[in-house]
Amino acid sequence: MHIACLDTESTSTGKFNEILELAIYSARGELILNSLYKPKRNRRWPHSERVHGISPLMVQDKPHFQDCLRKIQKIFDRSQMVLGFALDNDIRILEQSGVTGLVPEKCLDVRELFWGVYGDELAMDFYHVPSLIKCAEFCGYVWEEGSAHSAAADAKATLYCYEVLMRKFIQKYELCQLPDEQEKLTDEQIYLGWRRLQEMVRVELHNRAVEKAKGWLYLIDCPEGVLLVARKKPLAARKSKPSADGTGAGKDTGIGAGIATATATATGNDAYGATSRGEAGQSKSRVLAGIELADYAKGYDVMYARFKDKMLPHGPGEKNYYRLTEADIEEFKLYTNVFEA
Repeated sequence: MHIACLDTESTSTGKFNEILELAIYSARGELILNSLYKPKRNRRWPHSERVHGISPLMVQDKPHFQDCLRKIQKIFDRSQMVLGFALDNDIRILEQSGVTGLVPEKCLDVRELFWGVYGDELAMDFYHVPSLIKCAEFCGYVWEEGSAHSAAADAKATLYCYEVLMRKFIQKYELCQLPDEQEKLTDEQIYLGWRRLQEMVRVELHNRAVEKAKGWLYLIDCPEGVLLVARKKPLAARKSKPSADGTGAGKDTGIGAGIATATATATGNDAYGATSRGEAGQSKSRVLAGIELADYAKGYDVMYARFKDKMLPHGPGEKNYYRLTEADIEEFKLYTNVFEA
């Protein structure tokens, strides 16, 4: 199997991020590319330089990445598998730099393979997998002194970890028999492990998307009108203040109490229909209804469209308030939806 195991080092400057170094190893462990490149836009990258050690002086007489693109593209075109650790970061900058054909079906992230082998044992969250250095430690890899964080050294370590982890992965999930005397995996064995890992990752990503889509939708009665608010988390119940005779002290006036006294506080991404933090947090308002949804963002869009003709006049940048009837509120309470990936 033709494999391109890669690592990049870059200027790490946001949307103007540029490749400074690219290293690629073959399946046989041959270093088939290891080059430095002079960026076109960036002149300094002090933060990333402290990590990988590539200074502006080191690349001042090197070619631009785009000048070598044809040669680099040929390597990826003939590769059946592209390997990397935290590969999505490398793919992003390679595509930004003009490389094509790096489709998900062709790419295997060794970080995901590490999760597939050690996730249960280490109680490892799919979205917080340890670094390449930690992965290499588990695989018994010995770094050359001071070599970590160069593209060539990281790509070499990644290839080693891949070979160790793929064997362990196949054995863990009993995908096929691996004789002890067999040194190299066959293409068929690799594809068995690769397909199983892809399916595990698809399930994990789907489950994550389902959890992220869940949330709450509220109708809140404010002095200006009814406010439609979507939140990732439910509005907290509010405790009433003790009365003069002590009755009602600490009484829960939250959603479960029917029409509740609550505070609708704008919280950025956590509240649709809110404009700025704390703007609505100073006055009391009543929660008319709250519903838990499988897809709260979709629910907001549906209800916004449903109540749009009942929207009260407002200026640019102001919140959308509505004048709703009891029938509208009952319709809102009955609304439900499902998450669609």
